[in-house]
Amino acid sequence: MAHKSSHDDEPDIPRRRQLLDASDLGEMIRLHRERLGIAQLELASMAGIDPGNLSKIERGSRRSHLDTYLKLCGILGIDIFAEVRP
Repeated sequence: MAHKSSHDDEPDIPRRRQLLDASDLGEMIRLHRERLGIAQLELASMAGIDPGNLSKIERGSRRSHLDTYLKLCGILGIDIFAEVRP
């Protein structure tokens, strides 16, 4: 009989994404938006930002103001304070 480790009884815990910089947060925003089935144009309108800027934020090719990230995260239900940090 194989030895059972103490980790075998633990429930599967989803791996959290490590936030290192703005491009990581942009990718997280994109993933959550897609998972919720929200179009970029719709999210941009809800957040009051230009759709082109949202696209750049999600790709990590443009950084934005903190309030923009907080607004996007709030709309999508992302708790950035609960995400893993280095």
